[in-house]
Amino acid sequence: MHLMSVLCAVGALSLTQFMASNVFLVQTTSGPVHGFLDTNTTSVPLNKLLGMPFAADTSGQNRWRPLKPVFHEDVFDASAYGPACMQGRADGGNGTSVQSEDCLRVNVISPKGAKNLPVYVYSYGGGFDSGSSSDPKIDGSFLAAKGIVFVSYNYRLSLFGYPHAAEIAEAGETQNFGLLDTRAAVEWVRDNVRRFGGDPAKMTLGGESVGAEMTNQYLTAFAKDPIIRGAVMQSSDTSQPMWPLNDQISKVSANVGCPTGRGQLACLRTKSGVELQKVLLATGTQFQPATDNVTIFKDFVALTKAGHTARVPLLIGTNKDEGTLIVEGEPTAYLDTIVPYAKSNNLNFPFANVTKLEELYPTPSTAFPTAYNATAAIWRDAHMLCLAHNLATQRTKTLGLPVWRYRFDLVANNLNSRGVRIGTFHGSDIRFVMGTWRTIVLSPPFIAATQDEITVSAIMVEAWTNFIKDPHKGPQISGWKRFDPKDRTSLALLGNSLTGAEPGDHFTTDSSCAYWNTILPIYPQTFPPCGSWTC
Repeated sequence: MHLMSVLCAVGALSLTQFMASNVFLVQTTSGPVHGFLDTNTTSVPLNKLLGMPFAADTSGQNRWRPLKPVFHEDVFDASAYGPACMQGRADGGNGTSVQSEDCLRVNVISPKGAKNLPVYVYSYGGGFDSGSSSDPKIDGSFLAAKGIVFVSYNYRLSLFGYPHAAEIAEAGETQNFGLLDTRAAVEWVRDNVRRFGGDPAKMTLGGESVGAEMTNQYLTAFAKDPIIRGAVMQSSDTSQPMWPLNDQISKVSANVGCPTGRGQLACLRTKSGVELQKVLLATGTQFQPATDNVTIFKDFVALTKAGHTARVPLLIGTNKDEGTLIVEGEPTAYLDTIVPYAKSNNLNFPFANVTKLEELYPTPSTAFPTAYNATAAIWRDAHMLCLAHNLATQRTKTLGLPVWRYRFDLVANNLNSRGVRIGTFHGSDIRFVMGTWRTIVLSPPFIAATQDEITVSAIMVEAWTNFIKDPHKGPQISGWKRFDPKDRTSLALLGNSLTGAEPGDHFTTDSSCAYWNTILPIYPQTFPPCGSWTC
């Protein structure tokens, strides 16, 4: 495009301002956008386009309906992140101070001059009720600087993303709008990423926590046409129990003067998102993905074994102590016995055999000095470790697909205000994978990253970007070999070595999964009407 045409499109910028600000214009399927050149964050100049709409506003009559495309004729200013989606928690975390139902925004970061680079589409975590792509911890600049196009996006959360409404179920439609947002974002990236220097045939989808869980859901929901060629799952959870159909949304309806039967959604669509969120927070109602057998199904391991999944290479792993932060606020985790915890909503596995759990997690013992240690391990194994074990095993042994499996083991006193006692806790890997170790000093206890931590982060950035560049070749760092269920040393341990990965014994690590696999296939279960497994 001629420079004067660009200037007219951008608007009031003078030629001097345009050249000084490093603004550039890109035509997308959503309309023209102008981004900016970032020469400060990394040593590699990066083109950034932030907060671009990839779908229309989802408020009002668009709420809980299939997405509508968006198109703006005026040039869109993509110099700042857009609003976060409406949160289901009072504090959704960094990047969520501004919220809206017009939140389906996508961010693209690529090296200056990029052409036909591999692409990573990243899904943030947050329990399906919080989080945003604008969280500084998941700034993809440092991944992009290694020679990829990094993409992040927002998806609908809580009541707005997973209503679990009877009217939708009776119509035979999906309840999982957050997952539909993921698909829409992937399709938007496919259709536009060449304009940002990426190759749509070289896309990888991944994320952490529920971002990883959404990746797993995506692999099954869109198995026949995944678009992506690789997947990354950091600390994915299993599907969790659901409230009875219409239970939680009816509590919201009753508090805003809407019916709980026919006409419920029509009435709720007349309410503002702020009004609904206020009631959501006041009532403590919870909304999670629904096992609707349209987009989300009951047993992902069985589906994988049956081949009902996208046949792409997978990078998958967990942190050594995933359960510590989860049980931290659970009263039953601090008793002398694990029996009350076994029936708690925190664990959410009420049909587990308590006698067997006491055998597997003896308290007190060398491995589990207190019930806190045992309950954290129980949560870790039931929720995350055995899912990683099962998916890795089935994808390799049954489907013959490449899998690279890891465990993150780094323990440090500067990653959380609770110090080393919580070990390698859930989420502690994020800043190392993303290369955002500079943000460690910004959180309690406000201690900067050490040189060893910086080195570990560099190793993990290298491993993840290598996988994204060629999922079939994998991470390609020292000591990390392809996962083999028969090779007990094919679990890569990350976080302690300053040169690469160390061999881990997955036979020992996964030993509890023989028991958990006797009950995991029956989950998720539906909460009883009282909302507790102990009533």
